[in-house]
Amino acid sequence: MISIGRRLGVGLLLIMLFSIVLLGQGSVWLYDRAQRAYLLTLLQSETDSLLAAMTPGVDGLYLDLSKVDPDYRRVYSGRYFIVQGRERWRSRSLWDQRLPVPSDSDAQSTGLVPGPKGQQLLVWSQQYSSHGEQLRVTVALDYQPLLATFQRARWWLWGLGAAVIVVALLLQQWLLQRALGPLRRAQAELSEWRTGARMQLSETVPLELHPLVVEINHLGRQVERVLERGRSSAGDLGHALKTPLAVLESRLDNLTSTLAPEHVTPLREQLDIIHSQLERTLQRARLAPEQQRAERFQAERDMHALIATFKSLYNEMDISVDGVGELSWPYDREDMQELLGNLIDNACKWSKGQVQVGWKLNSEGLYLQIADDGPGIAPREREEVLNRGTRLDRQVPGHGLGLGIVTDLVSAYAGSLQLSEATLGGLLVEVWLPLRT
Repeated sequence: MISIGRRLGVGLLLIMLFSIVLLGQGSVWLYDRAQRAYLLTLLQSETDSLLAAMTPGVDGLYLDLSKVDPDYRRVYSGRYFIVQGRERWRSRSLWDQRLPVPSDSDAQSTGLVPGPKGQQLLVWSQQYSSHGEQLRVTVALDYQPLLATFQRARWWLWGLGAAVIVVALLLQQWLLQRALGPLRRAQAELSEWRTGARMQLSETVPLELHPLVVEINHLGRQVERVLERGRSSAGDLGHALKTPLAVLESRLDNLTSTLAPEHVTPLREQLDIIHSQLERTLQRARLAPEQQRAERFQAERDMHALIATFKSLYNEMDISVDGVGELSWPYDREDMQELLGNLIDNACKWSKGQVQVGWKLNSEGLYLQIADDGPGIAPREREEVLNRGTRLDRQVPGHGLGLGIVTDLVSAYAGSLQLSEATLGGLLVEVWLPLRT
């Protein structure tokens, strides 16, 4: 997955590295050029001083050392000269070392050459004419201290540049995190929207995000209208078919006494299938994961109402409830009423007198347990009974849709359903619904 922050960070890093190297190397190079130009000017002045020290004598020109800078007499002082004419004069500072002298064909020469004791010499050499005699004057200055200074300056520039890069990257990431804050809030609001905690995104966002949020809200409203029309159409169709279906069932009951059982039974089975399909269509039309309802199931209020209803329907039924966690469940109220209603009703139908309802809500999801003290279901029949319309005992009223509806609801919430034997001796139904976050 591509990260915008990582991509921007890498881009900034490359730009900063190129800039630091360019500025660091360029500034040192420019200062080196300027320093060399300045020192070459001083060396030219030195040649003028040496030419002025050349004095005519009986045997020709000679060098008057009293007019020469004392540094030229101190050994390895870093300042050297050679004057080449009919005779050759060299500074005492060279001692026993040689100083490279350009050929006579070179009218002028400058550059860095190796010197004594590991020195790097900046050399200026040029031909002159003095008192009718051709002279080549070569002067040199130790440039090694400046080179070492430039190297230290280069390391300092690179170190400061690295610090600037780190600060710039951290500042960029901080600014990026702040700039992406509205997107994270929009993501959290979308999650709340999906779970039904809100109906639209807040449009109090930066100017750049406002068109996107407006379009998302518009799309959400449009999708909700489409789903609502689809649910309404399915519901209308289902309710419209209920009356003809009831008439057919009534007529079939009237014909039971006049028709043979082998004629009535197939018709009743087909009517049961139609009834099952009708109930399934109505149930699927209202599953909350396809809707955006804001009303949640309140355990203290809604659970009490459910238990009171079933106690009034099943006299002397002992229904106990034990719950742990938040009383406000992050699930649609009608779906939870449908889920619990079918499970508790099924347990009461088969119970001998005791039903236990337990629930636990934590950060991962909701865990439900409904147990009864009835006959239970054999292990080989537990998978079969989850199918819609499957009834193991037709003496008990109903269409066999309860556990099928529960299965649809659990599947819609991406949960799990398991049947096992309860400690009371009857059936234990365990339901796990993950949090929709």
